[in-house]
Amino acid sequence: MIDKEFQTTSLDDYVRMIKRRKLSLLLPAIIIVSLALLLAFGIPAFYQSRATILIEEQEIPQDFVRATVGSYAAQQIQVISQRILTVENIRGIAAKFNLLQSEGSNSPAPITELAERFRSNVDIDLVSADVIDPRSGRPTQATIAFTLAFTDPNPVVAQQVAGELVSLFLDENLRDRVGQVASTEAFLASEAGQLNSELLNLEQRLADFKIAHEGNLPELYQYNLATLERTQQEYANVQRRIQELDNSRIEMSSKLAQLSPSAPVVLATGETVLSSADRLKALQSEYRGKAAIYRNNHPDVIRLEREISTLQNELGVGTNVDELRKQLQDQQLRLADLQTRYKDDHQDILSTKNLIAVLEDNIRTTRSSSRASKAPQADNPAYVLLETQLSAVRSEMRSLNKLSSELQAKMQHYEALRRQAPEVERNYKALLRDYSNADDKYQDIKIKQREAAVSRSLEQEQKGERFTLIEPPALPSDPISPNRPAIIFLGLILGGGVGLLFALLREVMDSAIHGAQELTNLMGEAPLVVIEYIENDNDIMRHKRAWALSLLAAAAAGLFFIFYLHIFYQPLDAIYFSAIDKLGLN
Repeated sequence: MIDKEFQTTSLDDYVRMIKRRKLSLLLPAIIIVSLALLLAFGIPAFYQSRATILIEEQEIPQDFVRATVGSYAAQQIQVISQRILTVENIRGIAAKFNLLQSEGSNSPAPITELAERFRSNVDIDLVSADVIDPRSGRPTQATIAFTLAFTDPNPVVAQQVAGELVSLFLDENLRDRVGQVASTEAFLASEAGQLNSELLNLEQRLADFKIAHEGNLPELYQYNLATLERTQQEYANVQRRIQELDNSRIEMSSKLAQLSPSAPVVLATGETVLSSADRLKALQSEYRGKAAIYRNNHPDVIRLEREISTLQNELGVGTNVDELRKQLQDQQLRLADLQTRYKDDHQDILSTKNLIAVLEDNIRTTRSSSRASKAPQADNPAYVLLETQLSAVRSEMRSLNKLSSELQAKMQHYEALRRQAPEVERNYKALLRDYSNADDKYQDIKIKQREAAVSRSLEQEQKGERFTLIEPPALPSDPISPNRPAIIFLGLILGGGVGLLFALLREVMDSAIHGAQELTNLMGEAPLVVIEYIENDNDIMRHKRAWALSLLAAAAAGLFFIFYLHIFYQPLDAIYFSAIDKLGLN
């Protein structure tokens, strides 16, 4: 029935209903709007001062000078923020700008709470742009700038702290980049020193290896092989020459044995007279024969001894030991031959044995005698020529034998070098490889060290990538929170809706009849006459009192609101000048 009634209700009925229920509509709306105003202007205002810092690339192209700081800008910003927003730094900034009080009280805040609150008031936003990566040629996002802001209830403090943070960021970035370059340069210098020591050690090892294997290094292998072949050829030639000289020596010795050192003298009668040397040999031979047969006091033996002594004194020579040995060898051969044909008691065997004994006694006597045995001076030209040739052959043979021994030792030396060459080459190449690797590392480190030194100068002169303040923090005029217009707007919407809902509920729950239309709907017939409500004096007075009270309440609320603004939000003079400034009337 209620729905039916509302369906037949006209717009005038709604207007009359609102007039009847204006208090039910306005009272909740005023209360909610007042609460929204109190909330909007009761929450403390927070001001934010923001600065913009540009990330500039290095002025000198990287093709000429390459920076050693390789971190990305976003990473560098995060690292610097973590270093700056430490508890100690926050304590210093808070003490400098009097931020040590706790919220809602005048007592100092704990350092952990202060640090947490300070970090929450710092806002860092990265500014990115679409760029082309020069290395890959693909589009990518690059950080070109960042904003640094600080939020505080006091706009002046917000500006001052933001400026302090900007200075810390710029200084820390420069110090961090210079520090990175300096530490890189120090590290490279340390590595270069270690590699230099390693190179010196390897150079000493190479020098010791070359001394220990002098002449057997890999670069001398072909030379050693060629020298070995030449030495082998020379040795073969020397051996052939020695063989030829040995044949000549044998032939000359045979011919020399057939000649007499002294030339025989032929008399006018044709008779040949023996030389003193030949006569001495003949007498010595005859003496040994007689001595083997007769006793020492035999006249022939005594005579022969006297003649031999006379000739030896005349020639100035003693008994020739070599000649005695030769005769002893001949007699021993003759004895061996006689023993094959005769018995031991045969006269020839006994005589030969006696002669051998005499020769052996003479050899012993001659060895123990102090008188040197000198060969007789040869005067036979053929003998002298042949003896000279034989002496030359023997001298050449001695030289060639000595040369042969030297060549043989040389061949053995170079053959040993040839056998040792693979192992020497392997060890030598291992040393060279270690030295080459160490030298490459050393050269690479030295190049990087020079680049680090140039990069340090680049950073110290601020020619590299750097932070540049392009928009310093300004004094904020408007708070960033709370959003008072939004709170007030929501309060108006909520107050009007709640008031209207409350008025509708009062109207629905009211059982009174208002207006002829409701009476007609209730009775089923229209009334004959409708008499309008006639207000009396009491009604008029009651309405006047209600309006007076409403105006008084509105004035009190306005005064309270102005007082609230002045005390809790902003002084009235500041609000006035701010409004003038925004309207452009100053």
